[in-house]
Amino acid sequence: MIKRPKTHPLIFSFSLILTLAAAPILPMPSFTASTVQAAISSRGNTSGNFQNGGAAAEADGWIYYCENGDLCKARSGEDGTVLVKDINSILPDPFWGNINLADGQIFFRTLHGAIYRVSMDGGRPEVFFPAKTDFGIGTCEMILSGDWLYFNYETTTGMERTSMICRIHPDGTGGQILKDGTGDEMYWLLDVTEDTIYYTGIRHEENKFYNYQMALNGQGSERIEFMPYTPILQVVDGWIYFRDSTDDAIKKIRTDGTGLQTIHSRPAAMSFNVTADSQWIYFSSLAQGDEKAAYMRVRTDGTDLQPLGEFTMYHASIAGDRIVSLTSGNMRMIPQDSGIPRLEKTSKGFMDR
Repeated sequence: MIKRPKTHPLIFSFSLILTLAAAPILPMPSFTASTVQAAISSRGNTSGNFQNGGAAAEADGWIYYCENGDLCKARSGEDGTVLVKDINSILPDPFWGNINLADGQIFFRTLHGAIYRVSMDGGRPEVFFPAKTDFGIGTCEMILSGDWLYFNYETTTGMERTSMICRIHPDGTGGQILKDGTGDEMYWLLDVTEDTIYYTGIRHEENKFYNYQMALNGQGSERIEFMPYTPILQVVDGWIYFRDSTDDAIKKIRTDGTGLQTIHSRPAAMSFNVTADSQWIYFSSLAQGDEKAAYMRVRTDGTDLQPLGEFTMYHASIAGDRIVSLTSGNMRMIPQDSGIPRLEKTSKGFMDR
């Protein structure tokens, strides 16, 4: 294998490093900035949806989602309105979720890592951040929190990939590199709260994954020692919800490391989604022995386990009366008189086409 030289991956002529800045400026393609003001909003989507691909989001009573290859919006209990018809016929790269809502715009990611935006009223999507630039090859995850869009960006290819964690205002200004992959590190953005960024990192020479946290400006990065490594982590109302990689159980612990609780252990969870109101956890089960794979929900205190259907649905986003999965088709959650919802497949998703 060709050994990659130990030069910094972010060498480009139009970059400026400000000696007094908290983080280096992120070079932006000139066409991405606009006159839209930076968002002052709490969240572009829910924590659970971000961890599950972000195929749906809700704002001001409207649900934004994908159905039959169209980007749509709807109110709960109503049929949808098409905002962008056959979106993949317009994009050079297929739609891949990460829906965020801000400033009257829908932000989303494509398969190979470009960030696009389009008006919440519909129209033609425009590139916000391209997949391939002079310093990398694509966005992996993105989370809009406060007046920043946080994202991790892959900077190299090959066996030893590196990446950086960045943030930028939704109007395309103020871009900063918060964590730059120095030391051959790869990062995956997990969650962003009002004061903390949570992420996973691997240093290739150690070949071990760890969970980390750092301040929103990229300062004070430290390993999370009070819980085992997990690739699935959601922070809601002061609790870190995670799937324990040692036993596949869903657990929660306070952000200060106290109060560890096991919420659900059998059937084991594969992926899960904590609702924004902290009432329910929706998850796909990992069937073993005589167990049946199912999509389920359980209250965040571990009570009231309810099977919603005998199928496995990965990476499911929950918004209003819709549960949308990029890999298992679009679903609608129909509330029942008994209080237990029923899932109904309403159309094919992008991966079923």
